[in-house]
Order: sequence, then C-alpha cells, then structure tokens
Amino acid sequence: MALITLMFGIIVLLCSETKELSKRSLISEVTDIENYIIHSVNPLNIRHILRELTKQPGLGGTAEEMERAEWIAEIWRQQGMDEVHLTPYTVLLSYPSSTQPNLVRLLNEDKVMWVSAVKQKPLYAPEEALPSLPYTFNGYAAPGNVSGDVVYANYGRYEDFTLLAEKGINLTSRIVLARYGKIFRGNIAKMAEDRGAVGVVFFSDPADFAPNGSVFVYPHSSFMPPSAAPFGTTKLGSGDPLTPFYPAVESAYRIPEEEASLLKIPVQPISYEDAWHILSIMGGEEAPSSWQGGLNITYRLGPGLVHAGWTTHLDVNNANTMSTTHNVIGVFKGREEPDRYVILGNHYDGWLLGAVDPLSGTAAMLELSRVFISFHNETGWRPRRSLVFIGWGAEEYGFLGSLEWTEQFGKQLSDRAVTYLNVDMAIEGNYTLRTKSTPLLIDAIYESAKKIPNPDVDEVAAGRLSVYDTWAARRPDPLEPDIPLMQLIASGSDYQGFQHSLGIPCMDTRYTHDNVVLGDPMYHTLYETFALVDEIYDQGFHFHTAVTALWGHLALVFSDSQLLPFSLVTYAEFIMKAVAGIEDDYGELIASQNISLKYFTDAVQKFNESASSFTKKLNTVDLKNPLAVRHINDQMMMVERAFIDPQGIPGRPHDNHVVTAPSKYDGYSGMPFPGLVDTLIAIKEASAESHKELWRIFSHHLAAVTHFVNTAGKVLSDDLW
Repeated sequence: MALITLMFGIIVLLCSETKELSKRSLISEVTDIENYIIHSVNPLNIRHILRELTKQPGLGGTAEEMERAEWIAEIWRQQGMDEVHLTPYTVLLSYPSSTQPNLVRLLNEDKVMWVSAVKQKPLYAPEEALPSLPYTFNGYAAPGNVSGDVVYANYGRYEDFTLLAEKGINLTSRIVLARYGKIFRGNIAKMAEDRGAVGVVFFSDPADFAPNGSVFVYPHSSFMPPSAAPFGTTKLGSGDPLTPFYPAVESAYRIPEEEASLLKIPVQPISYEDAWHILSIMGGEEAPSSWQGGLNITYRLGPGLVHAGWTTHLDVNNANTMSTTHNVIGVFKGREEPDRYVILGNHYDGWLLGAVDPLSGTAAMLELSRVFISFHNETGWRPRRSLVFIGWGAEEYGFLGSLEWTEQFGKQLSDRAVTYLNVDMAIEGNYTLRTKSTPLLIDAIYESAKKIPNPDVDEVAAGRLSVYDTWAARRPDPLEPDIPLMQLIASGSDYQGFQHSLGIPCMDTRYTHDNVVLGDPMYHTLYETFALVDEIYDQGFHFHTAVTALWGHLALVFSDSQLLPFSLVTYAEFIMKAVAGIEDDYGELIASQNISLKYFTDAVQKFNESASSFTKKLNTVDLKNPLAVRHINDQMMMVERAFIDPQGIPGRPHDNHVVTAPSKYDGYSGMPFPGLVDTLIAIKEASAESHKELWRIFSHHLAAVTHFVNTAGKVLSDDLW
C-alpha cells in the first residue's frame, strides 16, 4: 500500500465514531468498565481495518509484511499506547521461485500429458489477480525433481499408512497423494518421507470442503471452488529452524541448514480439479469406501496409473532464504502490578490475502486496543496488571515470531506472564464459538461467554441470548452435554511457546462453521478475501464484534481481578479423568510388565486434594494486604509451570508440558499426558525387539510425570518437605 493509503486507513480508524454502533451514546450509559468493553466494540471499525489490511498480500519476512507491521505500530501510537516496539528476528524462511513455478505433471515417457496450475485462478475480488501473489507452494518443502508411481493415502494419517502397509503397498520411491482435512500436513509429509516416499502431493477433496457440489461454491458461498489449492508450512516443530532452543537475534549461533529438522522431499499442494486428472486414471485396487471422496470417480490406491508407461512427476523449486520478520508490541501499563502481564496476540502475516486467517483477528485486536485506551483516555482507568498486545510475524511458517520471542524473554515471562489469550482468526464461519484452552482457564472462559450478547439473530429469537448459549446448544461436550465443548489446546498457533515451553496458561478462540472436524473451507487459499468475509461470513461484522468483546472481557478479568480466576478444581478433575482413561485403555498392557501406576495415581489424588483445599482458602485471603494477594496469585501462576519438564516429553524436546501437548501424530490435536499415551501406542504397534527400549522410555517418563504432578500440588502450599 502507498503511504497515503496507510495514513488514510489510520484516519478512518481514529475518526470512526462509536455512535455508528448505536443511536444512543454509550459513554453516558456506561456504568463500569465491564459493560464498556463488551458494548463499545464498533463493527464498522473492524470492517475498515480489515479492508485496509487485505489490499495486499503479507507473506512472512517480505517487504509487505514489514509495511503491515509499521501500519499496526502507527495505529497503536495514534491510539495512545504507553509503549510501542518492533522486535526483529532474522530467520530461515521458504519461498517459491519467482520464475520457475512448482508443477505436478503426468508424463508418457518424455511427453507431457497434463500439468497442474501454477496459481489459483482469480474468480471474484480484484485483488485475487495481483501480480505480487506468489506461485502455489508449501513452506519448507524441499526443492526436487522426482518421478514415481503415485499412491493414494486418503488423509495421510498414521492409520491410513498402516492400512496401505497391510495391503502390501510399499511407498519406497513413490509419490504419495493425500487429501487435507484431518491432521497437520507436516505430519503427513514426515510419515510419507519416513516410509520411503520421494514426494507428496496434497489436495482438498470436495467431499470435505465443497459438500454441496462444485456449483454452489465461492463466490456464491463459503465452500471451496475447484481451483483452490491451500498453502501451508510442512515444518514440524516451532520457531526458526537454524536456532533451536535459542532466539534468532544478531548474536545467535546458527546450525548448518542440512542439520535443521526440515523435510528432505518435495511437497506440493494442488486443487481438486487438478487432483481429478491423477485420481481418475489411477490403477491398483479400489480404495475402501471410507476413502472415497467427492469427485465423480472411483478412488483407487495405486501404485501407478492405468496407462502403461505413464508416470507422475513432481517439480518443486522452492528456496530457503534468510529473512527478517518483526513482532509488533503495544503496552498498556497496569496501575498496581505493571510487572504482571496479560498478553493478547494475533499473527499478522498470511500466505496470500488472509482476510480470515489471520487478518480477521488482527482487525479485532486493533479495535479492542482502541476500546481499552479510549476508556482510559476518558476516565483515567488502568487495569491492575499490564495488557500487552502483540502482532506476531511469520506465524504461518511455524510460529517463528512468537517462538523466538518466548525464547528471548522466557525467563521474564515465566516469572511475570499471567496468561496468553490468542485469537489466530476472529472468524472462520458464523455457526458457533470454537475455543481451545488449558483446563486452568475453562471456568473464566465460560463465564465470560455468558456475558457476550449473541450476534446470531435467529439464535436470539430462539431464546439463546448469549454466545455461551449457542455454543452449548450447537457444540455440546459429548460427555457433559449441558456445557459447551472445550478443546484441549495443542499446537497450530502462537500459543505454542507460551503453553508448551513455558507453562503460561493459554487459550485460542474464534467463531467457526458447523463442521466440527474441518477448518475454514477457504483456509490458506487465494479466496480468503475481504469479499468472502464482508459478503458471506459476517455481513455487518457482528460475529467479529462478539469475538472481540469476549477477548476483551477475558483480558479484563485476568488483568483487573484482584485474585486470578484460575480453574484449579477443574484442572484437577481433568487430570483425574485423563488418568482414568489411561487405566481403562492401557491398564492391562501396563500391568503385564509389572509396572505400577500407584505412585502416579497417588500424585494425581494429592493434586486434587491440594486444588480443593487451596480453592477454599481463597475465601480467607486478606484482600487489603497487597503482599497476601500477590502471594496467593503467584502460587496459582505456578501451577501450569509445575507441569513443565525441561527435558521435554519423549522424543520431543520442544514440547515440555507433560499434561497438555500436541499429539505425536497430529500437531493440531491435543491429548492429555501425550508422552505416556504416544509411547503406549508405539509399544502396541512396534515389533517385539523394540519393546524393551520403549518400556524403558515409558517407565522413565511415568516417573517424571509423577514428579511434576506432585510438584503442582506442592506449589499450592508453602511446603518444602
């Protein structure tokens, strides 16, 4: 964007009046900060900001990303933030060639019979045709020029690869064709590489992303058009590949690139209209019924094609390049405990235009900061603790900006950060709320959601007046149907370093659609445009407003409550249920090795008792004594930290939280006690000669987990004995 356009956007933001939200003056009616935060969010402001942010792409580490960072910083300066900072990190990023696009071809000896599209075709919004948009690629996919027989692997899950092996289909020197939708693409690619595949091709099947057929799709609906090919990183693990465990600052030591944990094989996404050309001529046996998709063909497993002499060819020309990305930080200082931080974050980089992921969240964050600062400017109010707003750079590549920041400032954050509240995107639909959280924040999230007016007029007419009411009705917990489903926080966004490395309690929230498994149908495609949001997902930006108000209310609760509203008893109940699940699923297997879970279950019971007694003690705290308040809050802050193992869970030194962490087989999904469960799964699948070592790993980690659960109970007391 030109500078004039940038400044115009800032002026629009600053001059947009709250009176456009309501005919009445909110200022005169506000009785307290809680009502102000909930009711002062202006949907027109969010719309204006999103329109400005989506006029150009903002790929991580590029000049466009830097321009966007400076734009955000200038808005915060104009709003009146106490401090505004840009923190740079020089990291290894991945880009497609600007002259040699990545291609998938079908060859008959040397003759090209078909070739994939190099870009997604423009369909509606003018910005879809911008020449600055990159060629289609997957981040960190290795460059390579390979040929081989193609094998269809369904969703590329562990069980899918296992079924192929059971059918005698060897992946060595073959190209895997897998559909997006169930697990993280990096896990798919890594499992394929480990099984000898020379390349991977991804596509999004219409059965998952355009279930009403190929006619009623974008721009007429939010369903994926045939030409869409989602981008995304393939890197497992978080942060800069060359500076593991340490920040990518100027003084950093960088390992050689060949030692980095990156894929060694080429990978490329294509559209489902392109995937049809491969799937329609595949040989081999018919795929199982559950593997059949939405294309009007019979899906077959391969290997290879029905035409003699034809092969599949994958040509990837990506290059890894050192680039600089920036985090943008705005600080609103607390009045009594300025050294305690409630952090709100959203990444501002995107693969393409990114109107949904992430810029719907960026626009919400900038409006929320305006609301807090406006109340301060009019009343002098400040929160008890500091609010820190952060726009993260280069998140799409693997949370680089946030991971490097938590590595650089990990000691301070471990001591001072109360919680991290993430909104990766504000909306990916308008059906109901979707929230991931540590158990420690669950009760506060539920209580805040009950206070947020329902943006869905049909739901209001049905008597469901709050965001919570629709959430509970449309996405109930399968085990407790009277409450909403709260997903366990895993990986997938900028909470990774906070939750899993430092033990700072985190949550991520957004409005979503009615498919509980799959994400936004336009996820990481060209068609995540302003028009998609403005005309289809959220006309009037009322769902953005609800998410912003919820985010703001949670920030207020954690920054201004005298005693932190952590869910200690809920956490203890969660752990007890998780342990009971392990006993039910694996108790006989564990007992077969004469391994006792007694110490583990005793530790869990003691933590439950400590959480219960500590919660009762909260009623007796002398709230007039600032040291007593600080003491009790510090004890509660230590609980999540107590579950951090500096050694990491087995095989994953970057995932340090022993209770909540991503699944080994899907970075998007969280599971309780993953180090124990993943090892038990490996034991069940491994050959007999591997069992001894795996049981040693299990026993070692069981002792570690027992220790950290005991520690969590002890931090709620003053005992050192």
